[in-house]
Amino acid sequence: MARRLKAFFACMAFAVALPAVAFAQSSFTGVVKDTSGAVLPGVTVEAASPALIEGSKTDITDSNGQYRLVDLRPGTYTVTFTLPGFKTTRQEKVELRVDFTGTLNATLEVGALEEAITVTGASPTVDVSSNAKVEVMTAEILEQVPTGRSIQGLAQLVSGVSLNVPDVGGSRAMQQSYMSTRGLTSANNIVTVDGLMVNGLDGDGAVQQYFNQAMMEEMSYQTSGAGADVSPGGVRMNIVPKDGGNRFSGAFFGSWNDKAFQSKNLTDDIIARGLRTGGGVDRIYDFNLALGGPIKKDRLWFFTSGRMWSVNAPVQDVFVVPSGTTYKAGIAGCRSGAISCETGIDDQSIKSALLRLTWQITPKHKFAVYYDEIDKARGHGMNSGDDYNTASQIWTSPKYNSFAAKYTGTLSNQLLAEAGYSFNYEQYVITNQDGVNKTAFTPEWYANASRRDQNNAALTNGLANWGGRYPDRFNMMGALSYISGSHNIKGGVQYNFGPYVNTRETNADLQQVYAGTAAAPFTNPVSVTVYNTPLRYEERLKADIGLFIQDSWALNRLTLNTGLRWEYLAHEVADQFSGNGRFVGERTVDAIAMPTWKDFAPRLGIVYDLFGNSKTALKAGFNRYNESRTTQFATKYNPLALTSVTLPWTDSNGDDIA
Repeated sequence: MARRLKAFFACMAFAVALPAVAFAQSSFTGVVKDTSGAVLPGVTVEAASPALIEGSKTDITDSNGQYRLVDLRPGTYTVTFTLPGFKTTRQEKVELRVDFTGTLNATLEVGALEEAITVTGASPTVDVSSNAKVEVMTAEILEQVPTGRSIQGLAQLVSGVSLNVPDVGGSRAMQQSYMSTRGLTSANNIVTVDGLMVNGLDGDGAVQQYFNQAMMEEMSYQTSGAGADVSPGGVRMNIVPKDGGNRFSGAFFGSWNDKAFQSKNLTDDIIARGLRTGGGVDRIYDFNLALGGPIKKDRLWFFTSGRMWSVNAPVQDVFVVPSGTTYKAGIAGCRSGAISCETGIDDQSIKSALLRLTWQITPKHKFAVYYDEIDKARGHGMNSGDDYNTASQIWTSPKYNSFAAKYTGTLSNQLLAEAGYSFNYEQYVITNQDGVNKTAFTPEWYANASRRDQNNAALTNGLANWGGRYPDRFNMMGALSYISGSHNIKGGVQYNFGPYVNTRETNADLQQVYAGTAAAPFTNPVSVTVYNTPLRYEERLKADIGLFIQDSWALNRLTLNTGLRWEYLAHEVADQFSGNGRFVGERTVDAIAMPTWKDFAPRLGIVYDLFGNSKTALKAGFNRYNESRTTQFATKYNPLALTSVTLPWTDSNGDDIA
């Protein structure tokens, strides 16, 4: 850890030496002129909104009459333009979305100081300073559009995003779907909370955290045109969390759905073809309570939420064999209808407890922190044909959470500083039902090997291997922003790291495979699949560092966004030890360094305000993104990673034990 901190602060020192900018944020920009069309420098521009804990932000137009107000939260704003000798102009009820640059131009008339012109301004709808393609889930969409209330379910509303499995009515709320855009793998997606990455290590970052939807003020999905402050080129989701406010307020959401609300498509023809039970939903519920408000007005706000949601789903062709009958003896009767068998239910639930604090340290310095504790339980994870009593999985996740802390400081009207730390801490423990796992090398351990019938797609006597997955990812970032109205240079540093530990065990260290008939499953043994269990293996993401610098330059109607990103990736197979197994002895492996990758990723975006009224823009971009990687490459070369070999087997003594 000490070496990582030294490396991070060294990168921070490099970033401070660069003009730099904040991460994804909302902003206002524009030009102020007088009635003759001449630009007006020195105009004070103030954006005020209840969404800001500090109340308002100000900027002063430069020699070209341009201004830029950054680090704004989504909400409704009143924007005021003030210059001595001119009438004050005020634009009210201007909506600003997340990750959006709104253009607000103003014309000031000569007049007395006390005179003011107030306009109820239409919200800007076109971003003429960025070529990024961003779609926003506003508060109204989050509250009113019926979805599964997950980041994947909401992604179905975004053009250009596809899911590997659609979320129908929230049926995928417990088991994630995977998003992709432009043919990229889901590992190239990134999820941020308040601009801080909370991706895990699993699947090279493809497996995402579960989120409490009550925390979301707004969220955005960016599918192209990401600047140099982003590493991967897939879907970029940014969640703007709720802060609370200067008054106490709360909300409650509740939903319930069960099998009485759905029709059945299991026809007689399908049953005649051999499928006795269908899928669908047994029960879905989602209860979400939230409360926010001031601990100290204009200084310290809080937001807290609790959520409980669950999906119980029948799994097709999974039967609960009646008590007193073994699965081997009963599955044929269940499938043929000779005996009455209930359908197995995949029962799952998640609980979330979340707290966020926002502290306005001084008028120019702010600190925000949030923590979301997730507890997930799965009583019977299984596939079609699995024995409900002995082959279904139990999942427990006592540590499955995310955290983010962020400091923002306005050092001057043109200089903004940010620093942040976040992590995604996960623990997946997957095991068998009670009584299935046996003590190694006992007679019961040999006799209770997992059994799979390849002809009948059936499984009994537990998983072929079970154990835990423990991917932990930690992220640090630092950035500065030098901002002028027409020319904005930005740069910064991101640094993340983490270990990924896996454990595996198997009864008898093998699985017995059969080629039975429909009337006599689990007969005719043909092979065994032998595993190198027991195992404890580990890979580490030692350092994933990104240094970037980007320039946004407005030339009348044309805006050029040029950037360059340098990335460094170091990972390894860790020091590790695994004990004796049936087919392997004790194994010790020293750390194995993987190739260290260093590469550049240039970015270019061009935006042209076609008519000069900020309503129509032509956009183009050419960007290079390096493939997202964490530890999966190292797993391929880990001598202790789970491996297997299939061998022929003939049960010559007829005891059904290989």
